Amino acid sequence: MLTTALTTEELTRIFIEIRPNLERVIERRILDRHTAQDLAQDIYLRLGRVSSLLSSEEGARRYLMRMAVHAALYHMRSEANRVQLLAGALTLFEGHVAEPEEHAHARDQMSLIEATLAELPAKCRDVLYLTRVEGLPREEVAARLGVSLSLVNKYVLLALKACAQKLGER
Repeated sequence: MLTTALTTEELTRIFIEIRPNLERVIERRILDRHTAQDLAQDIYLRLGRVSSLLSSEEGARRYLMRMAVHAALYHMRSEANRVQLLAGALTLFEGHVAEPEEHAHARDQMSLIEATLAELPAKCRDVLYLTRVEGLPREEVAARLGVSLSLVNKYVLLALKACAQKLGER
């Protein structure tokens, strides 16, 4: 028996029907209603990429629920990484009072990094943000952006090399 993939419209209809359930699943895990709504919206934005993988309504419902659980887990992991980074930064700079020259130097470096990143392809910047700021595994970044794992690795390397090179030139 040959089955056909769901259309994006069919998947959108299913998503709209179960969106409150998706939000509840996410909210139960992260304990934040507004973020749960945002994460559900992120799932909606990815529907076009997954519709061709799904062939039944029941399969689509299960898949969307798994996406909700994974979205919550990745959010919690990212938040834990962010908290850990902030705690480390606080410890690192505890008792440190920066001189005006240090502020100016840091601003210059940030401007240089921003300009360097602006010169890179958009996907390269997205990969760097998702891996370094959001803390997502490179495999998830590849799936989310619809590129290969190899390309994700190349983009991370390209972005880091470009920033290091610009900072080294100073």
